[in-house]
Amino acid sequence: MAKRVVVIASGETERRALPHLAKHPELTDIEVTEVRIPPRNRALKPEVVENLIRAAWFSNLHQPPDKFVVLVDADRHEPTEVLAPFEEVLPRKLDDISAQVIFTYAQQHLEAWYFGDAERLKEHLSRPLGAVDTSSPDEIDNPKLHLKHLLAGRVYTSRVSEEIARRLDSESISQRSPSFRRFVKAVFNGDARCM
Repeated sequence: MAKRVVVIASGETERRALPHLAKHPELTDIEVTEVRIPPRNRALKPEVVENLIRAAWFSNLHQPPDKFVVLVDADRHEPTEVLAPFEEVLPRKLDDISAQVIFTYAQQHLEAWYFGDAERLKEHLSRPLGAVDTSSPDEIDNPKLHLKHLLAGRVYTSRVSEEIARRLDSESISQRSPSFRRFVKAVFNGDARCM
């Protein structure tokens, strides 16, 4: 039986895209059963994450998740500083939940990961990607804005993000994005820091 994983992320874009990006060859015995996000566009803060984990846990007592992966956007900040509030508070607040809780981050926004599979992204957009360095997608300044410009008049929505994510190859992304590799490792074996 596959390990059941619930991902906690910041918004609708992640909720729609992450199930497609989690289709990675390393994740064969893993099932990302759902991606939970804060209600009403609330910020992803420790108390919100606690509530999301509890809701997922207690609504699935017949078949509870084996693991929760909390994905936080670092937004070019020092990842240890961004993760610290979650790692310091949540383990003791969730000590009654027997599932593993892992914290990881996207160095930029999720959209940076899309540039890790430049060929398929370019094919999907039917245009060149411009002067962005796709060999290091985690280093792209404001990848969401860059992607919006590349859409050439189309509005960037969570549905468009899902459409893009569905077409990308997660193995290609993991070869170029250390933060995506951390996410995959967190989902797969729980050790997001083993990079």
